Amino acid sequence: MKLKVIFLIIAPLLIGFNSGQGDNNRKPVDETKELIALIKKVFNNVAYRLSEEDPEWREAKIGLPLSDGNELRTGSKSLAVVIFKDGSGILRVRENSILHIYGTSENRKLNKDAFIQRGMIGFDVNKQSEGEEFRFTTPTVVASIRGTNGFLEFDEDSTFTMSLESGMADLSFRGPQGGTGQLNEGNTVIITPDGNFQFRGQNQEDMNKIKLSKQADAKKIYIETDEGTVEIEYYAPEE
Repeated sequence: MKLKVIFLIIAPLLIGFNSGQGDNNRKPVDETKELIALIKKVFNNVAYRLSEEDPEWREAKIGLPLSDGNELRTGSKSLAVVIFKDGSGILRVRENSILHIYGTSENRKLNKDAFIQRGMIGFDVNKQSEGEEFRFTTPTVVASIRGTNGFLEFDEDSTFTMSLESGMADLSFRGPQGGTGQLNEGNTVIITPDGNFQFRGQNQEDMNKIKLSKQADAKKIYIETDEGTVEIEYYAPEE
């Protein structure tokens, strides 16, 4: 008899842009648009499409290039790791999330915009060069970040949550009433659908979510027991 147990081991992510890019012959991609990022890792059910106007979601695989306007969607118990072509950041797209990738180049600088339609994103973003911008956008909030790692969550009720382990973020509410704020490392902000900013120091739940957002490599081990073989699926550091 074979039993299956799934659990998580919290571990850091070590990732390189040039390793494991996989098969480049994964079509369709829009070759008329500039390459912004690359899918470094997929686990379980991950799909992509070229734009909001594209009616077809297709299976996303390692090495898939992502251009301006492309979208990623993760299913239950699924994960995608995205790395930007200039090495400026890593995004870990958690389960049941939709991410839109946008970017424009100007004077050899790449401005990046990750639009989170729903779900949770773990991120590690390097300090940007002068004149470059890296921002997260949701339907209600824009967050400009630099030298930052943490997580961002956008719920179905349009509640925005961001927590930073390091760095800082400038926040602005997109509603007609406006509103701005600054989030610093070791802190969390919750922005309600009506634009109310609620700042606090990180609590244990926030720190647990940051640890969860760093998990990125699924492995399996098998243990023989008197009742049969137990299959254990877990997350560990990338090799």
